[in-house]
Amino acid sequence: LEAKGLAIGVRLEHPQQLVDRLQYHSPQGRGRWLPAAEYSMLTRVDGRAVYSFCMCPGGFIIPAASEPGQLVVNGMSPSSRGTRWANSGMVVEILPEDVAEEEGAPSSLKMMRYQQRIEKVFFEEDGGSQNAPAQRMADFVAGRLSADLPPTSYAPGIHAARIDRLLPKEIAGRLRKGFSEFGRKQPGFLTNEAVLIGCETRTSSPVRVPRDPQSLGHVRLRGLYPCGEGAGYAGGIVSAAIDGDRCADSLAGYIEPTHS
Repeated sequence: LEAKGLAIGVRLEHPQQLVDRLQYHSPQGRGRWLPAAEYSMLTRVDGRAVYSFCMCPGGFIIPAASEPGQLVVNGMSPSSRGTRWANSGMVVEILPEDVAEEEGAPSSLKMMRYQQRIEKVFFEEDGGSQNAPAQRMADFVAGRLSADLPPTSYAPGIHAARIDRLLPKEIAGRLRKGFSEFGRKQPGFLTNEAVLIGCETRTSSPVRVPRDPQSLGHVRLRGLYPCGEGAGYAGGIVSAAIDGDRCADSLAGYIEPTHS
């Protein structure tokens, strides 16, 4: 294994009607016939990417922890895109050189341990539950606790917390600057009608299984073809499918001469 860069941040939830108004440039929103609007945001802050990820129009924020002691959130949209919320991952690029080595721990797992520490902080913030820390968007940028919170699609519930302090400084600081830039680019996007719910840490695998760039086979083990998200070569449904297709072709080429 080798350590791999990843992206970490929060889920940002707006009222879908607000996103419709901004994207369709209409006070009435999308009207009767247009689909629920989507958006895509990207900038660089202090040498690292800050961007929206897995934007879910008319969707839900869902719990995504995979074992006890974690709090992780993700997003999804039903086929109807029919809820009154829009959410997106808002994340900051973190590279292996950004994370210090741990004495006595394998360097290949340092990004995974960094990810785990953040998930544990969010889990323990309210005494250990899936009720998630949350902060209104403008309050996050201003560095203040939200006096109240809007309704949310996140079924386990949310509570007011200082997400700007729960996240590592290198993530919170870049998110704050990124949100300010997104608000300048699209007036109305940076608003206290939107809420941050944390944390979003599973954008991609924190480790990679090394492979030959030409054959796509493992660098030492013949016949092993690491592919997709778990092996560190994709960051979503479509990219995983494309990588799997490429690896299947390579595997077929490896197997066919054996049986001919």
